[in-house]
Amino acid sequence: MYSKDNPKAYDNDFQTFAECQIVPHGIYDISRNVGYISIGTSHDTSEFVCDNIERVWNEHLISEYPNAETLIILCDGGGSNSSSHHIVKQDLMSLSLKLNLKILVMHYPPYCSKHNPIEHRLFSQISRSWNGEPLLSIDNAVERAKKTTTSKGLFVHVAVNSGVYPIKRKVTDDYKTLVKHRIVFHKTLPKWNYLIKTG
Repeated sequence: MYSKDNPKAYDNDFQTFAECQIVPHGIYDISRNVGYISIGTSHDTSEFVCDNIERVWNEHLISEYPNAETLIILCDGGGSNSSSHHIVKQDLMSLSLKLNLKILVMHYPPYCSKHNPIEHRLFSQISRSWNGEPLLSIDNAVERAKKTTTSKGLFVHVAVNSGVYPIKRKVTDDYKTLVKHRIVFHKTLPKWNYLIKTG
């Protein structure tokens, strides 16, 4: 157990001991060295990811890039960003329409996420802020993440996403038709590189 005056903790984490779970998702603006962390309380799904991107774009990035026509996303090849899951492409097509932006998606190959700038410029720094003592609550996780910085001036915005995101969602019946009209797969490694058009 842990308390401020008596800092003790179990040597292993067990979900049954937790009051809740947190699902962190990050967006990193390479050019400005600014991170945006969304702390979810449900599941790490593509819908969760796209909702976070939409919020960050509308609250922060649209004012920084008012003339943008294309959003470039560097992401892993698995999990909620899976290059092989149809639901990911469906949700990204929906996001493209909501933002009225083309989305250029570039997946890293499996086991290569360590080369993604977000890993060593943002998540590693967040992890450092969370090290040393247990995360006692969502508020505790948020406050410690907000204090993350580096000598190169990293700044981190943190928000809580309390939405409920079901797993094992199915694509819509018109999915294949939408892909044909709205996604342009690159000639080089089309599985990992593609452009999503707004219409």
